[in-house]
Amino acid sequence: MVSGYEAVYPKSISSLRSQHINGQCTQERHKAILNILDKDIKIVFAHKFLDKNKSSEITALKEVLKENDIFSLEQQIFSFDALLTQSEILNTIDAQGNRYIAKLKDNQKHLKEKAIETIEGFDEPTNILDDEDSYFSENNKRVSRKVEVYQNKSADLVMHHENFNNIQSLVKVTKTLTSPITGEVQTTTQYLMANFKTTAKEFHQKILQHWRVETYHYHLDMLTEEDDHIAHKEPFSIAILRSFTINLYQLFLNIYKDKKVLPTGKTIMVDIRRACQYRDDFSAELFELEYLD
Repeated sequence: MVSGYEAVYPKSISSLRSQHINGQCTQERHKAILNILDKDIKIVFAHKFLDKNKSSEITALKEVLKENDIFSLEQQIFSFDALLTQSEILNTIDAQGNRYIAKLKDNQKHLKEKAIETIEGFDEPTNILDDEDSYFSENNKRVSRKVEVYQNKSADLVMHHENFNNIQSLVKVTKTLTSPITGEVQTTTQYLMANFKTTAKEFHQKILQHWRVETYHYHLDMLTEEDDHIAHKEPFSIAILRSFTINLYQLFLNIYKDKKVLPTGKTIMVDIRRACQYRDDFSAELFELEYLD
């Protein structure tokens, strides 16, 4: 179920909700799931169960990385939120011959400060992309990004750190939001590091691809009503079934996107779900299709 070379695996957390009903609640109400999402085919191919009081996101991902057989044997790029910018995690990914793009925030304050200091020591970026083709975001603001990459042209390492191995690229992303109505401008700056070198254009693409995990969460809520569902029994099983359902919808979409194969004339996630709801023959077809080579 893993796509080919350089697939990105963002992580995500889905809460397994279980609330009081008639004064009773299940023993599994304080748990969550770590989902491993393939950005190329947009499906979840692995889960790791968490207990809020005993295990954390960080611990769970460390355990997943040790289970290396769940990943493709080909080189992967891992992308995740700043919480997981931990030396053991990134060094493990690097030692396995895979690659990462890691966000730098205040959870690693000294690492971020050193990255900014290193960037400021450059006369100019090694490579730069100014995304002048701005577009409207969901909140109807115009978005543009400037991506600056800093690399050592004469060696692999761009920055030495006693805890983190093989830091080859530092990336500065300046995002500008402009209101088309008031003209108000908001600017934010994000810093990232990676254990490989590539162009500003490719870093820009991979950073944007990271946010496909948000689309997955949107589909979980809209198509399986996750936020409204109360998992009184077997919440883990229900969470896996939700992922399985979204995976089937997505795989069907991957094949038939832009083709008129549904009664509505459109092949989009919500119409795939609607067809399953009213047509048993269509649901059976989802199971019988050969999605992968």
